[in-house]
Amino acid sequence: MTRTLPAGMTARPPTRDDVGAVVALINAAQVAEGDEPDMTVTELRKDWVDADLDDEAILLLDADGAPVAMADILNRRYRQINVYAFVPPGPAWDARWDYLTAWGEQWAAGHAHLGEDVQEVAVHRFIRATNTRAIAHLEADGYVNVRTHYVMRATLDTPPPAPVWPDGIGIRTYRGPEDDDALFAAGEEAFSDMWNRPPSTKERWLQGSKADGFDPTLWFLPYDLNSGDVVGVCLCFNLEGVGDVENVGVRRAWRKRGIGLAMLNHALGEFHRRGIRAADLSVDAASPTGAPRLYARAGFEVTRSYRRFEKRIVKRDA
Repeated sequence: MTRTLPAGMTARPPTRDDVGAVVALINAAQVAEGDEPDMTVTELRKDWVDADLDDEAILLLDADGAPVAMADILNRRYRQINVYAFVPPGPAWDARWDYLTAWGEQWAAGHAHLGEDVQEVAVHRFIRATNTRAIAHLEADGYVNVRTHYVMRATLDTPPPAPVWPDGIGIRTYRGPEDDDALFAAGEEAFSDMWNRPPSTKERWLQGSKADGFDPTLWFLPYDLNSGDVVGVCLCFNLEGVGDVENVGVRRAWRKRGIGLAMLNHALGEFHRRGIRAADLSVDAASPTGAPRLYARAGFEVTRSYRRFEKRIVKRDA
């Protein structure tokens, strides 16, 4: 797929100096889709902390040099490429959207040779379920809806229930590099049941620890009191006054003991203690571990629904 830039527009990689303008662009696109404008400078800087923006992102500019669309890549070992595109209202919306779709597919095809034994790449797009215009474009380009994801929010006007830990399980916070291997092993095992998820890397798991404002006291690690083994992860952030439960999961051998609910209540209690009155997380609606039901028990409610689209791209030769 090839598409040309709309007349009068140019494209370049964004830089970290563009963060403020890109946040405004993303929020304008969210508002147009009926969402709350919830992107923040803190969150975008966290998302971009290790990103190779020269290669993994693109910014469209109008004739006056103002940003009018943006896309970036989350690369999962060149097997699954998540393309996140943001196109606010304005002239040539369809052309801007289609250009970013083509850019993402070309990126996936052109980089697949860097992956081990990769013959084709799954390009994934996450689209607000109410964004029928974008959905129609993706379906016309051969994308298939393969999954639904929820964004869920817990309102913390009152303190959550105190966590109830099973016998032999404690909770502590991240202590720095000495915990990196244990965190990675626990997180990878806890998330290995996710649908169609390629293995991650330790660097990806630890990306958030490099972000501005990273707070290790919001990274919670439940552990076995006897062995000291880390049995799960609950990695949280304070995104300018809103709690973000970015990763929460329990290793297989320790599931169905109440650890997941205890972790969530512990994290929400800490948010509330700090004056944070809302916390968000995202989840696969058809999670094989029943995660949405657990989150509902912890007080989370669905606030937005996204459809996950996939298109298989055959790799190009290097």
